[in-house]
Parts: sequence; structure tokens; C-alpha cells
Amino acid sequence: MNSISKVYFNSQIISIIIVTLTLLSCNEVSKMSESEELQVSIESKVDSVLQRMSLAEKIGQLNMLRGQPTTATNFKEAQYNLEKEIKAGRVGSFMNVHPMEDKIKYQKIAVEQSRSGIPLLFHINIIHGFRTNFPIPLGEAASWNLELIEKSAKIASIEGTAVGFTWNMAPMVDISFDARWGRVMEGAGEDPFLGSRIAEARIKGFQGDISSPETMLACAKHFAGYGQVMAGRDYNQTTISKRFLHEYILPPFKAAIDADVASVMSAFTDFDGIPGNMSPYLLKDILREQLGFEGTVISDFNSLEEIVNWGTVATEKEGALKAVTAGTEVDMMGLIYIENLENLVKEGKLKESVIDEAASRILKMKFEMGLFEDPYKYFKIEDPEKVWLQPEFIAHSREIAKRSMVLLKNEDQLLPLRLKKNKTIAVIGPVDADKLNFMATWSAWGKQENVVGVVDGLKNALEGTTTKVIYEPGMNADLTENSILFQKAVQAAIKADIVICTLTEGWRNSGENTSLSNLNMPKNQINLIQKLSETGKPIVCVLFNGRPMVFPWINENIPAILEAWMPGTEGGNALADILLGKYNPSGKLPITFPRNTGQVPISYLQKKTGRPYKTGKNWTRYLDSPNEPAYPFGYGLSYTTFEYSDIQLSAESMSIEDTLTASLTVKNTGPQDGVETVQLYIGDPVASVTRPIKELKDFKQITLQPGETKSIDFKITKEHLRYWNSEMKYEVDPGMFQIFIGTSSDECKETFFELQ
Repeated sequence: MNSISKVYFNSQIISIIIVTLTLLSCNEVSKMSESEELQVSIESKVDSVLQRMSLAEKIGQLNMLRGQPTTATNFKEAQYNLEKEIKAGRVGSFMNVHPMEDKIKYQKIAVEQSRSGIPLLFHINIIHGFRTNFPIPLGEAASWNLELIEKSAKIASIEGTAVGFTWNMAPMVDISFDARWGRVMEGAGEDPFLGSRIAEARIKGFQGDISSPETMLACAKHFAGYGQVMAGRDYNQTTISKRFLHEYILPPFKAAIDADVASVMSAFTDFDGIPGNMSPYLLKDILREQLGFEGTVISDFNSLEEIVNWGTVATEKEGALKAVTAGTEVDMMGLIYIENLENLVKEGKLKESVIDEAASRILKMKFEMGLFEDPYKYFKIEDPEKVWLQPEFIAHSREIAKRSMVLLKNEDQLLPLRLKKNKTIAVIGPVDADKLNFMATWSAWGKQENVVGVVDGLKNALEGTTTKVIYEPGMNADLTENSILFQKAVQAAIKADIVICTLTEGWRNSGENTSLSNLNMPKNQINLIQKLSETGKPIVCVLFNGRPMVFPWINENIPAILEAWMPGTEGGNALADILLGKYNPSGKLPITFPRNTGQVPISYLQKKTGRPYKTGKNWTRYLDSPNEPAYPFGYGLSYTTFEYSDIQLSAESMSIEDTLTASLTVKNTGPQDGVETVQLYIGDPVASVTRPIKELKDFKQITLQPGETKSIDFKITKEHLRYWNSEMKYEVDPGMFQIFIGTSSDECKETFFELQ
């Protein structure tokens, strides 16, 4: 019997003992049949295990440690011996334990050497793929394809669980209007409806049947309002009203909870002056009572230890008391629970029942995953390499990447490339020089060696043709200037028939703690494309970025612009599919692209004002810039064209219990097959509070052949019309409503109906 088999055999003995003691402690009959045993509810099992645990062991379930080797500079856990802590029952979960051998070792100690025998959970951040990388979440959101987004999460779960990870700190469901905040790359953009649908898809993909060894616990984060940090600066304060919270921030969390998300992460930020991880209003009144969440609440990394920095408590002990009583149940790396909660209970300042409730939720997750029955179920794949990068996964990476790319501009139909005319293609720009520009931050176990770059993607697609591809980065891989490389790039452009200029903000500049005060594309890259333009060669600009950027010169002077985001493992092949016309671009922006940094925060969700734009001299406006963005929410061009008919309503009015049908036809009037995302927006012209001019309420994605027409129906009910009124009640008012259906938030057909 090999070592893993011995561990598994021993774990079964431990599991049998636990189940037996569980049944006895529940005053069940001492001898039960297997069928009777299976009928014992998870809640009963949790209660019985909890009754056997000491206070210290219960608190241990609330303690998440880091599994990396500890050093004196590795936060406070350096003082702890991890194996001794596990054996003492003082750890409930680990983050970032990478070697499978270490996971097995730690689990073996937990279930075979600790008194309680409770298995561990192993946490990781899988944000846009594990070994097979997909586009960043903001990029995937641009596909508006929920089925593909769910599949990305499912593949990530299969690959991550193959090496024993059981708890994923994703998806991020924060809504943000501010591209200065680097973590916009990690979410679904600015719209609560689209964000809600994507949250559901990702959670279904990660969790699936949670008892399966190919699925993992998901975590919706960050509760709540992290995407609204002041000035776009990470970890900063927020100034969110309760109305804004309910209208824009909470819907994706509600959708996540309705999709049975296992856990929710509290936010680094504050709400109404109280840090999010110690706010009873957020964690009890809203999350538990209003939204009905029954899962586990976990802190963000080290955020409980940082409560003192907010100035709302004087000591970590006081912070531990306020956080746990508010409802933050798992302390990720803060270590203030394991160091303070036991004394707080003994001193009579904290009821043990608070600890019991928190620990029971963690135990419930472990029972639901089947870890008590088989603590080693996630450690049985002998060769994870055979699980990763399967042909199906690679094909999906390519598919979701090409569907995520957004065509922003295409003057004179420069794209797709015409090979008879373009015998030499120059790829110029720093993107290929560092493949991490395809992978981005949070790329988990992805490897650069598996990434297909722009040049390789084009060469793959052009194999067997006479078209030549040449490459020059134009600058150093770290995006610093290099005069020699700059001149080589210009010479390459002169030799070419067409230039594909790939520009990037740089993968290091997008993600957590990457806030920017200036969203302009880097100056040296603008200098590069300007110099290339002076050669007179036609230029296609392809942008690789994790957030909306500002590039006015490019908008005004370059005929074709494609937003590729940071597209993942198959980014180069996907880009070649689009450049060469093998796939007609169909992506739509899930977030507004501003004209300049001074416009942010910016969103299509603009409310009416007393002096609305374009009604007189004193309208709400800038002196130095139009109000309109560079590219609006929902925008994206195609190689073909679509014609929308006027909207037809099934009735001119409806009662509150009726369903109204809004219909129109969409015709492909261009030369190619195309995918179009038809978007439904609704406006409430008169309400008890100020309302957005329009809000996304539904969308449908259709494929049309040249000349083909399809009829689109949207069913409208009172659920589409509800809002938080002046009394903060979620209701609907009778009156006139406006319907907008179109290709983007800025280009729609319009009509009205009355709710009687």
C-alpha cells in the first residue's frame, strides 16, 4: 500500500469514528443501518461535531493561515509552527499551499493527529483560469456570453481541484464606474444587471455539484462597495449612500446568493464610516436578513489585523470582538481571532454562541463537500498535467478570447486584412516581448510557455500562404524606451504593407493596488505609433489592457482600433482569427471608455438633473471636453452591419400583474455572418427619486447570416420596473415608461408604454 493509500485508509477509519461519535452525541440509536445513517441531516452532523469541540478548536475553524514557508518578514504567522497549529486544531483552512505533498501532509495531520479530526480547506485565487488562462474577467464580460463565461469557470475549477484546491476566492462582483481603480479588470464592469448575470454564471461554473471533486467553493467579493473607492485609489474610503448601495452595489451579490454561493468576502473598505469587515449593518442587516445569505463570511487578506489602522478600535482585541460579532467569520491571515477570541469568551465579553454559529457554517461547507467522508478526495489525481491544457480547454480559451475582443473603429473596412493586398505584415509593439501581457495578474498557475503571442498566432493562421510576418517590439520588454529598437520598428513598418501595432498599459499596471491618477496610454507608446503613422502605412492598433484607457490621438488618427484586453493563453490565435476575418468581432464594452481621466467616474447610468446637458447655457457640462465618452457602454462594431426596425408593443399599457412584449426585427445588411447582442434598456421618466435615463434590463445574443432577419421579443413585467423609492421600498409606480432597444446604450430605438 503506497503512502497516499495508507493516508486514505486511515482517513476512512477517522471518518467512521467521527460519524459514530456524531450519532451517539445526537442521542441516536447506537446501532444504525447505513441507510438510516445517510438520512442524518448535515445540520445534525454539524451540531454533533460542534458539541465535541473545545472552544479553542471552534476558534481554530475561523483561522486561515498561509501555507507558504514562513520567515521573519512573513507577517505574524512566522511565530507559529504550522504543523503544530494543525495538530492542536487551531487552523481551519489554508491559503496558497502549492505542492500537493504539503496539502496531503497538512490534511493527514488534521484528520489523523488532531483531537477533532476535522479536515482542512485549501484556498486559492483563480480569477481567469488556472493553468489554461482565459481573458481577464472584464474582457470575458465583453463577450456578453453567459454560457462561455460559465464554462471558463468550470474549466478553472477542474484544473484547480486537480491539485487539491477546494475554495476559490472568486468571483469579484464589485460594480465600478472608475477605471482608475486597477481592480476593474477583475470584475464585470459598470452595470448591475450584466454584473448579476455574470456572477451567476461564474458561481455555477466554479461550484456546480459541490460534492464533486471537480468543483470548488466560490466566494463573492467584496461586500460591499469596494469598487467605489474614493479617487479610484485602492483600499481607500468610500462615500456610498444607502440608495446607491441598493441600486448598484447589491444586485450582483443578491444574484450570487440566489445562485447558492458558498461564501462572501467582506471588503477592505468602509461603509458609512464603519470598516466593512466590522459593519453589522452590512453583514447582518443587509447580507443575512435582507439578502438571506446563509453561507460563510471571510475577511480579505490581513484586513482584520488592519482594523486598528482605520481608527475605529484601539487594539486588535477590540477589533476581533467587533468583527466577529458583526459577522466576519473567517480571519484570513489577520491572526487576531486565534490570538484574542478565547480570552474574550473567558472574560465574558463575547458569547460562545457567536463562535458556535461561525464555526458551524465552516463545518457545513466541509460536510457538503464530502470532506468528512473522504478528506483526501481532492488529492487522488496522480498526474495533474494530464488534466490541464486539454484540447477542449485550449479551444475554449481561443473561443472566449475572440468573443471578448471589441472592435472600436474600422474606417474604410481596413479589417479584416486582405492577404492579396498585404503580403508583408509588420507586428510592432512591446506586447509579445512579455507574454504576461496576455496572462495579466491573477493568472494562477498559468505559464508563459503555453501562451500564443500575436506573431505566433498570425504565423499559425498564415501557414501555407506567401504572406510574411515580421516583428519588432519598438521598446524594451519592461516598456522602457530603447532608441535602437525604436528605429528598427520604424524600418520594419517601412518594409511592410500593413502594420499591426500592439500597445499595452503593461500587465503590472492592472490589478490589485494598481490605481492610476492618469489613464492616458503610456507616452512612449504613443510616440511609437505616431512615428509609425508618419511612414504612411495603414495601421491597425490592438490594445492589451485591463481597464479603459485614454488614447485621443489614436482615436483621431488611426483607422482601425481593436480592444483585445489581456486575452489569456490563446490570445494570439484568437486575435489572428479576427484580424484575418475567420471570426467577425462581436464583443461589446461592459464598461465606458472615457475621453479623458477627468471624466471618471463615468457610466451610462446618468441620472436626470435640474439642468440637463444640451438644454441651455447653464447645462451640466465641462468647459474643456464634451460630456460624451470616447466609447459608451454596450458599444462594439462588427465587420457586417445590422439594421433595427422600430419597436412594436403588444399593448400600449399594462397593469402591474401583466406581461408586456416589446418586439423588433434585426437584419444583417452586410456581407458577413455576424453575432449581435441586442440590448434592452428601460427608463422611468417620473419617479419619487431621481432615476437613470436608462438602465439595462435584458439582452439577447443572436447570429445572423447576410440578408437574414430575426425577430426579437423581450417580455417586460413589474420586476423590470421596480426601484428603491423615496421610502427605500423596492416597488413600482404607475405611469409612463420608456423602452430602448439597440446595439449599445447610446444607439437605440425608443418607444413608451404606460403602467396603469
